Amino acid sequence: MTLINPFELPSVQLCELKNLPSCTAIYFAIDSDNRLLYIGQATNLAARWKNHHRQYQLEEIDKKYPVKIAWIAWNDSGLAEAEKYLIKKFHPLLNGTEVESSRIIPSEQIFREFLKSLSRRLIITGIQYKSNDELTNVYLKYDWTDCSPKGTAARIKNFIQENKDKNTSLKFQWNRYGRIFGEVVRPGSRAQKVNARKNLSYNNYWQVACNGVLIHITPTHYYKNLKLSTDTKELAGIKLRALTKVGLAEMSSKYSHDFLGICFYEKDPIPLLWINK
Repeated sequence: MTLINPFELPSVQLCELKNLPSCTAIYFAIDSDNRLLYIGQATNLAARWKNHHRQYQLEEIDKKYPVKIAWIAWNDSGLAEAEKYLIKKFHPLLNGTEVESSRIIPSEQIFREFLKSLSRRLIITGIQYKSNDELTNVYLKYDWTDCSPKGTAARIKNFIQENKDKNTSLKFQWNRYGRIFGEVVRPGSRAQKVNARKNLSYNNYWQVACNGVLIHITPTHYYKNLKLSTDTKELAGIKLRALTKVGLAEMSSKYSHDFLGICFYEKDPIPLLWINK
């Protein structure tokens, strides 16, 4: 997909919607602090904004942070795919949230709470920089050997459960069950504990995107080895342990299948758009 910079596109202020063109387009709602609020598609941009379901929410934001609508003309073919890709890339505030609710929680706020609650249990193993039309990937690992109700896998699942009804665009994707040589077992069960240790299985793999960065959270049987070669780095402004350059080189030589294409994690790639550190 052609690289799109929403902040350089033609735009009109929210109070001047009558000046929008009648073209097929992908559109972006952006506030005065250059924060993406919403991304959508329209076969007729002017008509779409005569009665937009997000207009009230945007008008409320506009009172404090003036909002503009930017757009890029698009062909009818591929319109839905382009919208889906751009939402995943930029992770706007309102996409995926309830329209009726006045309380919207920025994805970065929930993600930071998640990292804080698990900061002593997660290790950043590296980063994978993608081309301009793909998301940057950050890789975290946790100790899979503790399959108890107080283990990391259980804590992650509990956090997701406790926050699933909050009105936020942050969405965790994970496998509810692990599959070991064709056998399905429940994570945390006695069978999973026995089979996981016996077969070094990789269950409970989560993905979550925040402000244009895709985070992978996977279990590992060599967690204790990772801990030996770490220092402190930040992710979304939260301090976590991260592999050193030497540690990354050592782990890459031992477990090449886990570190293929992964680079040393130097600095926090997640911009904080809505809250201060």
